[in-house]
Amino acid sequence: MYKKVIFILVSLLLIFCASAYIWQTYSNTIAQQKASTPNQHSIGLTVSKVDLSWQQGSKAVDLDSYIANNQVSQNIKDKKQRVMLEPELIRFHGILQTAVNSTKADLVTDSLAVWGISPLPEVAFSTYIRSPQGQVIAVYVENTVASHISSYYQPETVLELQAYRLYNYAKGPRLLLVGVKPVEQELALAIKTGIASNTDADINGTDTKDGESTQRSAKASQVVEQETTSL
Repeated sequence: MYKKVIFILVSLLLIFCASAYIWQTYSNTIAQQKASTPNQHSIGLTVSKVDLSWQQGSKAVDLDSYIANNQVSQNIKDKKQRVMLEPELIRFHGILQTAVNSTKADLVTDSLAVWGISPLPEVAFSTYIRSPQGQVIAVYVENTVASHISSYYQPETVLELQAYRLYNYAKGPRLLLVGVKPVEQELALAIKTGIASNTDADINGTDTKDGESTQRSAKASQVVEQETTSL
């Protein structure tokens, strides 16, 4: 009888130890999975180290199509409202329209705070980006990226950019630039040639051979002057 009791106790002890080991293994596995899949809202937005660390996971978009797909209704335009959207990381090609300038960026903080983003990126600059078809949009620029652009790039430079969409408003999507890379000369030329073709169609209605890119730039500059007060 005594031996049976000892046998039962030993068996229960072994079962308990085995269960504890399985539970610990399961808990460790879940913890590792959570660690390898960070939550954007809990860690905040990631700013690339400019040319050194291009972010993974951004969605490649055509800027002209993206602008067209992120328009708001006339009712929202009339009321001068914004549609706050969960930050979306995108990448695209664009032309630096103007130099980077300091600006108030309260709207960046307000937009990101809606989604509980923390810590918030440091943003005190803005600029204008021209799309391959000549549309001009105002963008906010994270401070590190703003410094890099000011140091290395002049207006009319074709760049590959990474940005978070913050919200949509009367003029389309409002973006926050968080990454920038140079573009190979061949691709830059092709993009500017595309601008030339669209300039020709928009302004002259016929094919021309010279001066199209300059005309588009001048036309876009007029748009910038009209929009300056809204940045």
